[in-house]
Amino acid sequence: MSLNDFLLDATPTVAMVECIEIGHSLWPAPLRYVLNSGLPIDVLHGDGTQATYEYMPLQLKRGTATNDLEQTLKITVPDLGQVVPGLLKIIRDADTEERPYVVYRTYSTANYSTPLIEIDGLWVEDKSANSEAVTFTAASSRTNVNGTGMIYSVDEFPSLRAFF
Repeated sequence: MSLNDFLLDATPTVAMVECIEIGHSLWPAPLRYVLNSGLPIDVLHGDGTQATYEYMPLQLKRGTATNDLEQTLKITVPDLGQVVPGLLKIIRDADTEERPYVVYRTYSTANYSTPLIEIDGLWVEDKSANSEAVTFTAASSRTNVNGTGMIYSVDEFPSLRAFF
């Protein structure tokens, strides 16, 4: 089922669930949370691996559309100081520059075997924590920070005339 099928042809009993995976190579296992399903769900990732997502009342703000290269997510995990501080301590103790990764997936409740949306390649950029929650921003690597230095003009590339 594609996203268009879900939005245009889905029955009212079908809903979209959002899943967040947060991981690091030093952690024993990634954190996998589902936002809008009170029960744990078993899903199949795009690469064919199966995973279980536990419910967590996260706050999630998506920055831009899902079809461009500049993706950002602002996520608040109401951890109450139980899990996340220990995982962050593992990273600090290892003195590594590697940042945790984030993968955002959505599924239809009618089909947990194929994600409707999958945003991969996000890295934790900044975080703030208190005794109640951890808030962080996950963003894609800045792919177009520097220009190529080449100016594309109609004089140099006549085939671009239709775009001007």
